[in-house]
This record gives sequence, structure tokens and C-alpha cells, in this order.
Amino acid sequence: MSNVNANPNSDNTVVIRQLSSADANDVADYRTIRLAALKDAPDAFGSTYEAEVGLSTEAFAERLATTIVLGAYAGTGSDARIVGMVGFKQQTIAKLAHKGFLWGFYVAPAARGRGVGVALVERIVAAAAGLVQQLTLSVVRGNDAALALYERCGFQTYGVEPRALKSTTGYADEVLMVRFLHG
Repeated sequence: MSNVNANPNSDNTVVIRQLSSADANDVADYRTIRLAALKDAPDAFGSTYEAEVGLSTEAFAERLATTIVLGAYAGTGSDARIVGMVGFKQQTIAKLAHKGFLWGFYVAPAARGRGVGVALVERIVAAAAGLVQQLTLSVVRGNDAALALYERCGFQTYGVEPRALKSTTGYADEVLMVRFLHG
């Protein structure tokens, strides 16, 4: 667990820590922020609110057990509330194990513009750096705020997957990005 002063000009400290599948509160917090993300930004994710709202607590715990998921908390003590998340998964096939991917990044609207997103991405990159040589991600074309944040954090565009996602509103292209960590 670490404290990050998300905005040096304010007293708002955001705590970023890894969520554990063994902690019922962490699982509940992860479910809460994941569902909020899917509801708030339905075009930004490969899944949907409708597909995940009915999932069991065990399904959310399983994600926490098989990936690294960081949660950002605003407030202190019992008033602390999860306001952001990001995940990292290392590839498991031998010839791909040098790579991992960043997934599920989200910051609640009320917490945006305070450095929470940059802090989350920097922390997940640090966690990945000990495990992989490169980190990839995809972001829906047109999500300029996320694209700019990833660029600030050292990611570079290497391509675009046309029609990567399909929803009731149509197709969305995804910008493919990479950050080389070492090696």
C-alpha cells in the first residue's frame, strides 16, 4: 500500500494498493468500481454492465486471484472509497511471457483531473516491470483523454485495430499502444 498525493496543491491523498481475492471488502470494492466503469463508459470496455452485474462474487474474486488489480482510494479510514482501478496480466505462453497487458483502467468522474489516473498507471507499470519487458494496452479511438494519459506515461501507438469492438451503437476502432520496460 502506498499513499500518493494525487495533487500537490491539495490535501486530497489517494491511497493506491493491490486488491486481494482473499479480502471480501477488496472483492466488493472491485465489483463496485468495475460495474461503475461499465455503466459510466460502456463504449470503452470489451464487456458490458449487463454481462457483469449478475456475476457472482466468486467471479470477481477469481479475476483478482489471476491478475494484478490496483485500486485507488480517496478519503481516510472508514470513509475511504474506491475511485479508480487498473489491471495487469502477464501472458502465460512461453514465447509470449515477456509481455503483459494493461486492462480495465478507470477513474470515477469525481476523481478525474487530480492525478489519480497517472498514479494508477505509474504503479501498474512498476508492478509489471519486475515481470515483463513490454506492456501493451488498447484504447478506443476517440477517447482522447485516456490516449493523452497513456502517452504521458510513456506508451506509444503502434497500430489501430479497426472495428475492434461492436455494440448496439456500432463499431469502435482501438488504438494499440506499447511501453517497453527493459530488455
